[in-house]
Amino acid sequence: MPPEPSIARVPGTGAHVIVDSADTGVVRTSSGRFLRLVSPPPGLLDVLGGASAGDGEAASYAEALRATMSSHEEEDAQCRWPRPRREVALVGRNPLVDAVAEALADCGARLTRHTDGEALLAATDGAIGGDRGDQGADGPRAEGPWPWGLVVAYADSPAERVGWDRLDALPGQGVAWLRAYREGENCFVDPICLTGDDPGAEQVYRRRLAASFVPRELDTWRRAAVADTPPSPAARTLLTSRLLTMALAWAQESDTLEHHRGTLWKLVPATGTVSEHPVLSYDPPPAIDRGARERV
Repeated sequence: MPPEPSIARVPGTGAHVIVDSADTGVVRTSSGRFLRLVSPPPGLLDVLGGASAGDGEAASYAEALRATMSSHEEEDAQCRWPRPRREVALVGRNPLVDAVAEALADCGARLTRHTDGEALLAATDGAIGGDRGDQGADGPRAEGPWPWGLVVAYADSPAERVGWDRLDALPGQGVAWLRAYREGENCFVDPICLTGDDPGAEQVYRRRLAASFVPRELDTWRRAAVADTPPSPAARTLLTSRLLTMALAWAQESDTLEHHRGTLWKLVPATGTVSEHPVLSYDPPPAIDRGARERV
């Protein structure tokens, strides 16, 4: 039986070199690709593993290999979260938001955190307009008052959703808007808004009321509900995963974005049920002209 191939990590990277008894070898990159090595010199594994400094040829080969693998990993990082989309604002202040922050940062986002929607609005010095008239812009904000291309928010209670209705104006000004929340134990992730034509937080809620058999009671309960317990570990994991999946789809401009733009995600921990529901945007109704009757 031939001897097992030997393996050594390429220093400073997630790649490994595998050399067999015939001194032929491959490098497995951190993304799982296997690349054939061209004429690896004797002693390469010892140099990579730090067992010896090796001769000039082995040391040079090891250094060139390390530089190449580092370059591959930088390219992978660009695919994972492209640099022009890395500025992200995160709204909320609870352990789940901390978990989301850790996951986003691990994927390459550069985060600015705000305790709630009002704090984010204050940070922008009131630059968000009160209406959605500037509709149709798409993609990340490259210039103007917005330092982020994406705003992500999570709230455990209605009180933590302060200012979310005003944040619905963000997509009309070129900033994507992604939000999740809990109602009692149930968890929701709204469709991601990319343009002013997508359904915002207020529209999604009105759609839910319209679909409910008990809209008045739902509205009353929702306004009074408080979060007295944290989400379960399973709910926290599923919510974080859903938010991260959608944020990555936005960062990578994935084809799945179209699905996420029109889909409400719901988790019912009591039954372990995860479901998706289509949500269509609608034109806001005109304001009531209370003086019309007198003019007739």
